[in-house]
This record gives sequence, structure tokens and C-alpha cells, in this order.
Amino acid sequence: MVRSSQHEVPIGRDAQIGLVDELLHAVLRDAEEHADADVQEGEPRVRGLLIGGDAGIGKTTLVHVLVERCRAMGLICAVGHCLDLATGAPFGPAVEALRDVHTQLSTADSNSTLARTGWLVSEPRWMSASLESLLAASEVLAGQAPFVLVLEDLHWADASVRDFVLGLLRTGRAPLLLVLTFRADDLTSGHPFGTALVELTRSRGTVRLDLEGLARHDVHELVVRRSGRPPDADELASLLTRSDGNPLYIEELVAADEPGVPALLHDLLLRHVERLSPSTARLARLASVGGSHLDLEVLQEASTLDGERFTSAITEMLETNVVTRRGDHFTFRHALLRESVHDDLLPGELVGLHEAYARVLRGRVETGATDRRWRYGASLALHATGAHDWPLALEASVWAGAAGKQYGSAAAADHFERALELWDRVPNAAARTGLAKADLPRLAARVLANEGVRDRVHGLLRQAVDLLEPDGDPLTACRVYTAIGSQWGDVPALMSRRTALDRAVGLAGVTPSRELAEALLASAFHGCRVSRYVEALGFATRGLDASRAIGADDLVSEALWELSEPLWFLGRCSESLDVHRQAVRAAKRAGELGAALEASGELALYLFLSGALDEAAALSRRVREDATRAGVSRFVAFGAEQEVAILVGQGHLDEAEALFETHCVSPRLEWRLRWTRSRLRIARGDMRGALALEEAAFADHANEPGVHHSPRLIEICEALSDPGRALSAAESMLAEVGSSDSPLEQALACDYAYRALALAAATRTAPSAQLVRLAETSLELANNHATTDWTSSQYGMHLFMAQAQKTRLTGRSSIPQWRRAVEVAARFGRYTSLRPRLELARAQLEHGERDDGKDLLAVVWHEARSMGAGWLQGQAALAARRFRVPLPLEHDAPGPLDRLTPREREVLALVVGGATNRAVAEALFITEKTASTHVGNVLAKLGVANRGEAAALARAAERQRDG
Repeated sequence: MVRSSQHEVPIGRDAQIGLVDELLHAVLRDAEEHADADVQEGEPRVRGLLIGGDAGIGKTTLVHVLVERCRAMGLICAVGHCLDLATGAPFGPAVEALRDVHTQLSTADSNSTLARTGWLVSEPRWMSASLESLLAASEVLAGQAPFVLVLEDLHWADASVRDFVLGLLRTGRAPLLLVLTFRADDLTSGHPFGTALVELTRSRGTVRLDLEGLARHDVHELVVRRSGRPPDADELASLLTRSDGNPLYIEELVAADEPGVPALLHDLLLRHVERLSPSTARLARLASVGGSHLDLEVLQEASTLDGERFTSAITEMLETNVVTRRGDHFTFRHALLRESVHDDLLPGELVGLHEAYARVLRGRVETGATDRRWRYGASLALHATGAHDWPLALEASVWAGAAGKQYGSAAAADHFERALELWDRVPNAAARTGLAKADLPRLAARVLANEGVRDRVHGLLRQAVDLLEPDGDPLTACRVYTAIGSQWGDVPALMSRRTALDRAVGLAGVTPSRELAEALLASAFHGCRVSRYVEALGFATRGLDASRAIGADDLVSEALWELSEPLWFLGRCSESLDVHRQAVRAAKRAGELGAALEASGELALYLFLSGALDEAAALSRRVREDATRAGVSRFVAFGAEQEVAILVGQGHLDEAEALFETHCVSPRLEWRLRWTRSRLRIARGDMRGALALEEAAFADHANEPGVHHSPRLIEICEALSDPGRALSAAESMLAEVGSSDSPLEQALACDYAYRALALAAATRTAPSAQLVRLAETSLELANNHATTDWTSSQYGMHLFMAQAQKTRLTGRSSIPQWRRAVEVAARFGRYTSLRPRLELARAQLEHGERDDGKDLLAVVWHEARSMGAGWLQGQAALAARRFRVPLPLEHDAPGPLDRLTPREREVLALVVGGATNRAVAEALFITEKTASTHVGNVLAKLGVANRGEAAALARAAERQRDG
């Protein structure tokens, strides 16, 4: 264990330390003005800093930093301590601190003025200090030299100390800084310091600093500092949840050798509960079994208290800071406080409390709607298990899993797996659940199919196959084989997907059933994965007919969704969009929230690809907002991903990056993050960074050669002038797409293949004859099946770019083809159209349309520069030099602040003023998480390590501008 040091710089407090520095400098400026001018009667100069927060949040640590800063600046600093004792002379902490100031001044200098405060070191006299004498002593001492007076733990201060600090801030005219700390969690209702705190906060020249928990990256750094090793993702998430970012709690949890709440924290936290009346303490114990968030309706029913007594008990818990309230949400003040209460329960008592909850929750889950069953099903399973009611625990786990599957939550898989663990404990488990045992791992695997946990999914499917009996129910086997066939890739050690699906369809028979419909829809999904869209269309159509025949609304929505994809890739784009809209409506009617959100997100993507940007943006934003309200983070991120793509296409790269960091990073899977992050880096021109992401994705098989991933790699290689790798990637891609019956995929593939061939020609690298032949074949297929329905989409842009590239390679003018590409690309935003416009300008400059080419090239360069598209800006500049085209270069070198967006400038201005993330959020009417993202972007763009450096750079830039 790495030991802490009192001289360590606290983690995650850069903004607060910056504010301390500003206040100390302000006191020194006040002292200079005080020495140079007459002080007007009644003009207070005392500044105040209120530092509040829960026990262990870092108030004293910040005071230690302040003391060291004072020492470095030559400022006197003295500390007085309020004690949790009902003894001591009046004004004791104030006298303690002022006595220290007097002693430090006397050591440095001796004059007649200091004789007026000599009584502070004379015990008989200071014991009878009055408010007036202390205020006068403060004036005399500050008149000799500015100083900082710290009084810690004002929540324990008596009336005399409260009067002193209020009086000093109201009337003090000499330059000094009064720093007051207090525990926010000890300020219960009616606390005597509460009224004084309101007055202190309103005092002129006073700044209030409420310390909050550390952010995720700061917790990570603290764990490394204390333990000498980085925490893994699960450990970090657990620490964040349990500690609320409180540094003391984090350090104690890291140092603990055993599970549970460390003894020091246990006693510290339970001081709140010890204040409760016996009946309220019993309710707190019951509440601790229900989790950190209190569902008052369920809690009251479980407690059997009448309304008046329950309300009185909740009010008491609020007043004693056991529970906090934000709007209609009630929670334990700290997760560790709940743990401490829970840990004190005896085994028999704990079983009884779980029984009380299970009794209340069962009715809600058995008869509730999907959202209600998902909300309460997991809790019922937990409490039934805690009550040792295994049959109910099994049923509740299945109910929760089914509801979670409808809701689109990956956590549903945990419930299916928990049911599998309980299965053998419960007689007649199949009759109770309506499932076969093999269905449980199958269902868990289906829920996890898109979660990036391939090994876990494969293990579940192998387990499902092992649970099939040789002569068992054929429909159970059908369901398991359907699950195998619906995977993104073949499952090692099992049959191929195609074989599994053939078996599934055969076992389902010809009579419409749920099993037949699901097997057909899985076959449609597989057909799309292997780019056999005509085949997929047939399976999807049959699956839709079967779903309608049995009246399965959830399968009807899934069938429409599966039908829309082959329609799109076969070039029937308008029809596909119409069917996709039907799928979304059907999913909503069926109560399939997860399917409705995911289908809506995909619809937004296809709308974007079709050129309906406004509709796509509105729909993706609605997906994000609906998912936020439902609490399904993966669909929040999915909707945001579509918004990011639209923003990039429009050239709003700053907004796209901020949205990505705010809404995508935390809940998304690493392999999906790589794709979006790579697109953003390509747009910025950070090709080395993008290449690293793509290489990692290909290495772990998250990327495979083909039209979904190879184009990004080819674009990167083109920018890095790596023709060998670009040609290799193009040939692998064309080999994969060769069997595709989609003209859209062929158009996309041949565009990037001809980009690789153009790079090869420019660098005099010979491509293989195979690649040339494959590219020509791909272009021919796309041309032969071109229709106006799909050539107006982004795939049409790729087709016309491929035609232009091929024409250019023959040495002929490609202006007409580039014009068509520009015409289509204009529908998808300024960034999307940059590349075809750049190529059109080059073609015009090469083939006799110099005036038009010059004007267009200047526009492209300017737009690329304004949106921060670095590589395309550089390519435009290279073309300008080659063709001797003057560009409107700005002569003044840009300053560091020019890298910031208007919103980031607003954030920086607030940071300069010492604002925390919460204060930034409140000032700009954004979420605290968004504020944190903006602050991080500001620091990164300015190239500084913390808020203090950012503020200093901003002030320096302002001085340079004004000077």
C-alpha cells in the first residue's frame, strides 16, 4: 500500500485550487490598496471563502493546500478548530487563530501597534474576550500585514463563533481572507449553523465552494496513488458507486482487507442513524434491504405503516440526513450508509425483511405492463432469493428476463442465467415457467448478441445444445438451432449457421408457429449478413406471413424490420423506408420498447443515407431522448451515434465530438466506439490515430474485410500514402463483396477500390490484375442495376465517384462524373461533399475550366479549414500549389483560443471565474456531464493539464489582445 502524504496535491481539485490562488492574490492586492489609500468608513474589505461538503470529501486537504500556498506567497495563515464538545471558552477557535497570527507577526517584527493585541497571549485576559475586542484585534493585525484566518468545522461552532464570523465579514475593513469549513451532511433540519450559513453565503465578498465527489478519471488516479496499481473497469465502477467519489471513502475501501464497509467508515456513517427514533430506525433498516433508491410506495406497503406514521418517519430520515431528496427521488445519502445499516441486520431479521418486499412486489410483476415487470421483476427475484423462496425466485427471474428482453436491456441475460442456476432446485420448473431448461441459455445468448461478449454468447449456445435431449421436444431444438443461426458469425465447435437454420426450419414444419416464424426471420438475418439479399427477402416475406398468421405482434414488427434491409440493399430504397416505418409502429404497438428504439435508430441511419437529413436528425434525437427517459443507456448511445454521423456529414465536427464523448463513450462497447472514433479522427485528419483504432479492430476480429470496414482503412492508407496496404485492403474487400447481389454494396466497394487504384497510379505502384478485374466487375454490376431510387442516396454518390476515378485513370476528363457526384453529395452535408468538390476542382483545373476550378478550390479549402477537416484542407492547399491557385490565407497567426468553439469559449470564461462543473452546467443550462465533457475538450485543445493552467492561458491571451 502506497502511503499518503500531507503535501500531496489533491486529485480532482484543480478548479478549487485555482480559486484559492485567485482569492489569495486578491487579498494581496487589497493590502496594497489599503496601504496606499485612506480606508472609507464602513467599506468592508474582508473576503470570505466557505468550503462545504460531506465528511471525508477533502475540505481539510484543501485547507492544507491553502496553508502551503500562503507560505509560498509570504502570507500569514492561522487555523482555529471548532470541536464537537459542549465545553470551552466563548470565541475559543477565533482566539486560537488570532493568537497564532499575533505570534507570527511578533516574531517577524515588534512595534507598539502589536502591543494592542498582546492580550491574545495572556490567558486570564483572552478567557474573557468579547466580540468587539476580537473584531478590533482582527483590524489591528490585518493593518500590520494581510493574513488568512481559517476556522474549521463551523457546524460545531457555538453562537459566539457564529457571531464573530458574521461580524467580521460585515464590518471588517482591513485586508484579510476568512476561510470557513463545514460538514454539509451534519446540517440537519433546524441546525443552529443553518441560518448563519445563509447569511454568510449572502455576504458581500464571500465565495461558497461546495466540494463534490471525484469524477471517474480522478477516482482512477487516486486508486493508483494509494494502491500502486490501476483498478480494472469493474473495480472502478464499484468504487464509484459505493463511494460517490468521496476521497476518504475511496481510500478506506482500497485499503480494506475484507469485503463490507470498513470499520472507520461504518462508525462514521452510522452516526446519522443513531439519531433516529426506534420506529424510524426500523424503517431505515427495512429500506436498506430495498437498495440505495427508495421506492416510497413499495416501502410503505412493506412496512405496513399507515400514511401519517410513514410520512413522519421519512421526514425524520430527511431531517437527519439519512435520506436525501431530489424532486420525487429519495435515496440514502450515501451508498455506504445503506451498506452499513444493512450489514448490522441479523440473519433472521434479514430473511423477514426480504419476505416483506417479496410479498409486495409479486402482484406488481405478475400482472404489470412491460416497464412495470422490468422495473420490479429484478427486485422480486432478489428478495425471493433472500427469503429462500426458490420457486418464486425462479419465476421472477424469468419474468425479469422476459421484460428486460422486451425493454432492450442486456441485464436480462443475467436473469435468464440466474433462472438456470435455480432450475434444479424447483420441482416442475418447466410447468412454472413455460420454458425448457435449454431455453434459458438460448434466451440469454439472444439478449447478448449485440453486446460484444462473443465468448460468453458462444458458451451459452454450446450449453443450450448440451441441454437438448436426443429424443426431446423438436420445437425446443428448433429454438436452439435458430439461436445458433442468428449469430453474426459461426459458433466454434458447433454446426455452421446455415446448417443450424436448415435444421430449425425443418423441425418447425410447415404449419405457422412462433418457432417457424423465428427460424425464417433468422434465415433472413443470415442472408443479409452474407450479402445474399434476394434470398433474405424471400425468407423475410415468409416470416412476415407466418407471424401475421399466428397473430404475434412482436414478430410482425421484427419481420417488417428484417424485410426492410434486403429491400434497401437491392435498391428499393423508398419501399424499404416505408416498411421500416411500419416496423417501428408495429414494435410500439407490441410494447417492444427495445425493438422500437433500435429500429428507430436504424431508420434514422437509412434516412440519412437517403438524404433526408432533417428527418434523420429529428428521429435520432428522439431515440436518444426516449431512451434517456426509459433509462436504457445503450439506446441513448445508439441514437447519439446516428446524430454524430449526421453532424460529421454536415461538417459540425466540434458538436459531433462533444456529443460522442457525452452520450456514446460510457455505455457503448469498445468495438463500436472504435468505429465512430475512427470516423471522427478521419474527419479531423488524424490518420495515424484512426489507423491505430482500425488495426486494433481488425486484430481482434471486430472488423472483417468487406464494405462495412475496409473503406475506412483504404481512406486512411490513401491519406498516409500507403499504396501497398490500400491495394491489399481493396482486393480483400472486393473478394468478399464479389458474391453480393446488392448494387449498393458494389457501388461503395468499387469507389474505394478505384481510390486505391488512383493512389497506386500516383505513386507508380503496380496493382494486381486480379484487383483491376474485380474493380471493373463491381462497377459493371452497380452500373447495370442503377436506378433513380438508389442513385440519389449516398451509394449513388459512391457510384459516380467510382465512375469519375475510372475515367481519370484513362487520362480523359472526368468533369461530368464529378459533377454528378457533387450534385448527389450536396444532399448529405458540407463535409460529405468536400471530397467530390475537391476532385471536381482538380478535374476542372486539369481540363480547361480553370476559372471555375480556382473558385471551387478556394471554397473547398475555406470550408475544410473552418470545420477543422485537416486532411482535406491540406489536400486543397496542395492542389492550390500545384495549379498555382492563390488561397485567402490569413496573415495573423491564430492564437490558442481560436481552436475553441463558441460554446467552449463560454465554458472557459466560467472556468476562469473558478466555476465547478456544476456551476458551468447551471450557468449554461446543460447537464453536469455535458459540462464536464466541454471542460475536458477545452483542456485538450489548449494543451493544458488543469483548469488553473487554462485560466492562466486565457488571461495571458486577453492581456496580449488588449495590449
